[in-house]
Amino acid sequence: MKRFACSIFYQQRLGSRFLSYQQSSMKRPVCDYITLTAPERRVRELLVEYCNYYNTQNGIGEEDQLELRITGGWVRDKLLGNESHDIDIAVNHLTGEQFAHGLSDYVSKYQPDLDMHTLHTIKKNPDKSKHLETCTTKLYGIDIDFVNLRSEEYSLDSRVPVIEFGTPQEDALRRDATLNALFYNLNHSKIEDFTGKGLEDLHHGLLRTPLPPIQTFLDDPLRIIRLIRFASKFNFMIEQKTLCAMKEEHNKIALSTKISKERIEIELRKILTSKNPGYGLQLINYIGLARSIFYVDSLENEFTKEELKLACDKMPAQLALSTKIYPNFKHIIVNSTKKFRHAFAELLHNEDSMNIFWLAIILQPYSILPPRKPNHDGITKFMKDGLKSKRSDVIKVQAIAQNYKYQTGVIKQLFQDPTTVKRSDLGLYLRQFPGFAPLSLITDCLLDCMHDLHGAIDISSELPPFPESSQEMLNDEHINRVINDNVHKYEELFAAIDQLGLADVHTVKPLLDGTTLSKKLDLKPGPWLKCVNDEILVWQLDNVGATREDCFKFVETIISKYTS
Repeated sequence: MKRFACSIFYQQRLGSRFLSYQQSSMKRPVCDYITLTAPERRVRELLVEYCNYYNTQNGIGEEDQLELRITGGWVRDKLLGNESHDIDIAVNHLTGEQFAHGLSDYVSKYQPDLDMHTLHTIKKNPDKSKHLETCTTKLYGIDIDFVNLRSEEYSLDSRVPVIEFGTPQEDALRRDATLNALFYNLNHSKIEDFTGKGLEDLHHGLLRTPLPPIQTFLDDPLRIIRLIRFASKFNFMIEQKTLCAMKEEHNKIALSTKISKERIEIELRKILTSKNPGYGLQLINYIGLARSIFYVDSLENEFTKEELKLACDKMPAQLALSTKIYPNFKHIIVNSTKKFRHAFAELLHNEDSMNIFWLAIILQPYSILPPRKPNHDGITKFMKDGLKSKRSDVIKVQAIAQNYKYQTGVIKQLFQDPTTVKRSDLGLYLRQFPGFAPLSLITDCLLDCMHDLHGAIDISSELPPFPESSQEMLNDEHINRVINDNVHKYEELFAAIDQLGLADVHTVKPLLDGTTLSKKLDLKPGPWLKCVNDEILVWQLDNVGATREDCFKFVETIISKYTS
């Protein structure tokens, strides 16, 4: 009854907006055939040639012929007009390893001049959702994975399926979405749609599961996040029954208990670096997965329940507000700034930076958690335990989020009266973000916009997220005025950094190193050295063009403070 009500709600509330999107997405350029590149044609010719050889050598009848099908994203991307640089090939009667080794022997015997790269077998690893051996190689410059067609059956007490050889239809039905279940039959050069809905859904830009969605998500809850990832990558809608099934409470529990943090981090990173990350985050929020994804139980070892509740309660609103105003934020930067626009363009074209940008925005509520000891802040703890993030990402997100204070200190002073800010003040501030200061400033600007618009925007809507921002929102004068004011403050800040020559301030080193100072002053290294070096750096930033001799004269005026 709950699911039926959700379906009716989705249709009624989305109404003409969904219909118009369906109609417009019918115009999406989707091919009904696949054109192979020259290397792909050579791959096909070789593989079909080997299949014919195998069938003849083994006296195999017409009904049991060895056949190969390209599966998954390659077929989808080709139909959308995008190129794909690796190919997954499903074999009907052999394991991937058996086929690849047979192919290798055939190539060695009949095409010895062909450079067939060494075969590599990826073993089963259920902990990382690798339930079947895959044999990989490279042909004509294309990475290729061979695996057999299979069926999967899950038990209620395990997420590791029982896998058997399957038919093409069984293999298609076990996949996460109908448009990812399309096959390209290499032997017959044709597209195969065994779910009967894959091509139609691709034309409509619609994501749905081949099997009933509840069963699909019970089998592997990570498929929920994968569908969100595809929605944000391609600006596709999620079919109403599938979307409603994604909201079931047991999915949240399963994601927290059955799926490894590494797998979640991989999918989340792809969402945050996709074509439309805000849409993906809105889907996460709407489905109610914010706590499942952005929380880890080990936080309870560091902070009180009251502290965690205060931080976690802010998370849904943080997601909602940031993603609602981001399209306006982006539009204003691109159309009304110069220095900021350049920094923003670099951000958009760097996946690592996009990932850090969104994590710093999303995890900002954790910055209020009071650390009991160094490097035990909430952001660091969550990223290490909850996402298993790499160390460099943790350092950057922590630095940006923890150092953000709404227009205080040097930033506030610069905005109020630039003439009162010394070059060293701004330089020392920027050195807190070595090599990623522009990323930090862009994040700060969006956080400032969110601060100023908090309470002014309705973020409580129950409407399902939509891939495109409404014109009403994009044209809202109040929202645009607030964002425009903040963006232009930061435009002036970027211009000041450029004018003062501080873009690479993180690489500046004291004119005199510790060894030189010790020798010239005839002093043993000690605590004084760091204090003097800190003062040298400030003096150096305020005295552009100073020489080493100038620097030593300055040291002579301050050394008595630290050695007397």
